[in-house]
Amino acid sequence: MEVSIHYIVKAKLIRFIEDGNIDFIEINEKFVNTNPIIAREQAFDFYQNYIDVLLQGINKTYVSDKQTREDIISFVDSGIITKIEGISKGFPNSYGNGIGVYLVIDNPIEDEIYNDIIGDEYLIHGIQYGGTSAQSFMDGLNHEYWYYNYFGYDFKNYKETINFYDADGDITEPNDILKTPFDWTGYDVYLTNEELDEEGDISAHDTKTSITYEELIQGGETNQVEFKPSLLYYYDKVGNTSGYRMFVRHIIAKVICSFLNSNGGFLFIGVGDDKTINGLQDDYSLAQPKGKDHRDYFSLQIDKLIRDYFKGISGNINGEFVTIDEKEIFVITVFPSKTYPIFINGQSGKEFYVRLTTSCEPYTDIEDIAKYCIDKWGK
Repeated sequence: MEVSIHYIVKAKLIRFIEDGNIDFIEINEKFVNTNPIIAREQAFDFYQNYIDVLLQGINKTYVSDKQTREDIISFVDSGIITKIEGISKGFPNSYGNGIGVYLVIDNPIEDEIYNDIIGDEYLIHGIQYGGTSAQSFMDGLNHEYWYYNYFGYDFKNYKETINFYDADGDITEPNDILKTPFDWTGYDVYLTNEELDEEGDISAHDTKTSITYEELIQGGETNQVEFKPSLLYYYDKVGNTSGYRMFVRHIIAKVICSFLNSNGGFLFIGVGDDKTINGLQDDYSLAQPKGKDHRDYFSLQIDKLIRDYFKGISGNINGEFVTIDEKEIFVITVFPSKTYPIFINGQSGKEFYVRLTTSCEPYTDIEDIAKYCIDKWGK
């Protein structure tokens, strides 16, 4: 029997480990069953097991969903706290950090209100960077209940009715949903942003395992941190500005490739090797046509680079504009490839890079590449 829905558990988490290493955690587990409620149970069991592992890592145990939101903030909020002036088009702010259970649509119901398409995802439970509103959970759970009711799927004993204040309708009304660990106490009335934080939604703040962009820069280049002065603008060896050079873009791609093939990392564009915050003004000066918004131009160039070099794995690459010392830079966060090696196109063919202590190392010997890939991915 073909079912109309299934579930996935997705996570993107960044953890700063005491020895200076950065742990990029990424999971995407799918759960399908001819009886969807069983797939749902499996998804929530997987989610809970992963939460338990995260809690064990900080010497905590599970007490409640509300307490967990406070305990694992260090994983979900990467701690990158700085003034954010804007976001590159196509890149989610704050890396899309979080862990959640999602309903996925396989056989959409024909309906003018929801207008689903195959592959649509709805968050029904989880912990996201910056806080996940109860409204977003309720929207997803309403959607889920609608599918269960329409197709006559087994609810088991999970059905419950929640009195919930719907901000869109500015009214409190009963909602039939399938039970989750989320505590709905108090959500039957209007809550201010401050009250929402107190009720368990995550608000960004520093923790003992978090770090700021400024601190990352001051720590210098490592095997997971790289500085580049520009995206497209070329500087000669004595530091003179020389204008646009296409090969500078390839240098950026090599760094990203090396992070993908290693342990992930942060690439700071607009920062010198000596940790000087130079900003993006030279790249901005290349904006064409004249008068074009410089940030929009830069964003389009980033998007083009990702499309040209990393089309199949673009979800592992996030970026944002950031202002430090009154100068704007761009930070690219790269999650490592978990399943296969990444090659990029060079002048002489495919190129393969890995990250060493503070540099990108090209592997050219077939045997060396094969051995690295077997050790890293088992293939």
